[in-house]
This record gives sequence, C-alpha cells and structure tokens, in this order.
Amino acid sequence: MSILHSGLQLAVREYAIPINTVSDLLPNSKRGVYYISQDNYLICLYDGLPPTLKLYCDSATSCVVVIVVGKDKNGKDIMAISHLSRPGRFQSFFDIVSKVFKGDIKVYAHGANPADPIPNKGALDYTAFRNASIVVKWVLDNKIPIINSAGESILQIIQSSLCFGQGNPAVYSNNLDCYGIQTKDAGVDNNREWLADVERDETGGLQTLFCIFGNADMVRPQSIEFPKDEIDLLVQAAKAANFDEAATMTDEQILTKYSSTPQFEVPWFCDTIRTTGKYVKNLV
Repeated sequence: MSILHSGLQLAVREYAIPINTVSDLLPNSKRGVYYISQDNYLICLYDGLPPTLKLYCDSATSCVVVIVVGKDKNGKDIMAISHLSRPGRFQSFFDIVSKVFKGDIKVYAHGANPADPIPNKGALDYTAFRNASIVVKWVLDNKIPIINSAGESILQIIQSSLCFGQGNPAVYSNNLDCYGIQTKDAGVDNNREWLADVERDETGGLQTLFCIFGNADMVRPQSIEFPKDEIDLLVQAAKAANFDEAATMTDEQILTKYSSTPQFEVPWFCDTIRTTGKYVKNLV
C-alpha cells in the first residue's frame, strides 16, 4: 500500500537490531509464511535446514520491497527484507544493512509501480519513480567495495536484480505488489500468498498507524512488539489528526486522503484504513 505520511515526526525510538532464526519466527508465521508489514524490516539467519519459511511482503504499489542476501560479521548466512515507502525509511534500512552485513551481498528489489507519473489531486505524483531511483542509486554506490582502514572489504553489492515500473499493480493477477524469499535456498519470487487482512496486521491497526504517524526516518523491526510508549504516541498523533473519522469514510474518501496511488491500490487498502480508524475510535 502507498499510504501517505502525516508529515509529523514523533520521537525516535532506538531499537536494537534483532537477528532472528527461523525457529524464532515460526510461532508467528501462517502456513509457512512470515509477513513483513510496510516500513518494517526483518533479518534472519538461515541454513537451509527444516523448518523453513517464506519471508513475504505484499501491498507494495509505489513502494519497493528490498531483499538482501549475504553473510553477517561472523560469516553466517543471513537475509534481510523490508517493504519501503519513503526516502528516510529507505536510508534507515540501508544503514541497518551496512551494520549487519559484511563483504559480498546480493540485492533483489521489486515494486515502484506504475512506471508513469500518476495524476493525483491536480498534480503528477512521481513517488514510484522516486522510490526506484533511491534503490538504483544505493546499488550503484555500493557496486564499488567499501574498504576499511585494515584494507578489508566491508560491503560490496556483487549481484542485483531490480524490477521496477512493470505495469498496473491493481491488476491482481500481475503479482506486482508482492515479493518474498525462501529461507530454504534464498530463492526469491513474486508469487502471491493468500492472506487474510488480520494476518497482515494482527495488532488491529498499529502497523498502519506507524506508516502514517511514525517517524518517517526509521523502519521498525517486524519481530518486536510495539511497546506501550510507542503505542501511546501513535494513538495520540492519530487522535490529533482526527484519524478516527476514517472508520466511516467511503472508499473514494479514503483513497483521496490516504493514498499516493489511488487508482492502483490493492483490494484491501480501504478496509485496512477503516479498520485502523475503528481501532483509534474505540480507544478511550
């Protein structure tokens, strides 16, 4: 989903970077799939042994799903995945990659649709083009190895597969909004996984509130629950913005107010926003 940010900047919460194992993630997976929400990231060690999972994102219209595969600073096989929507959050994820990975890495990215600028509110919206450009620049900047003072290669992208601007993500059968990676063999694909809305956000709306009202210069770790102080900040910001009104908005009203790609949204976009509006409305 291409959810517009509120423009607010809430206090930054500094998270330790969690390095997960497949066994850590299994309890919160669904039918062998672990879902990563918009503007969240996940890092996972993998060895190809059972049990295995698919780490998966969908709803990426003008957003980009970025996957990185390589080794950590201890030489262990590791993968990272994030669904990214705005410049500061791209940079936040790239900074995390540089802290966790070492040496040669492979990068896969998918999304930034449609290719053409989108008429929106009397102007042309270039969000998809901007997001694709951010990833391309990062890849090019890291094609040359980054060397430390000891002469060691800290990070270098040795392979990249970038798939942007391929068509209309609202045509569901195109599978342009989804991307994932298997922990069994680090294979990537854009095959759709059929999830219920609640499986995309079991918090009832907090993930959507973070997309809109969370700090626009950070991504959050998917595997860490929202702490109470962050919940309070998000809800306060939502109430101040009268976000509870979204609970009774029509599809047209929601698309106009909360989407940067209103003509191309996934089928569950409006229901997700309404559900989040009800979450805010029901909190006293």
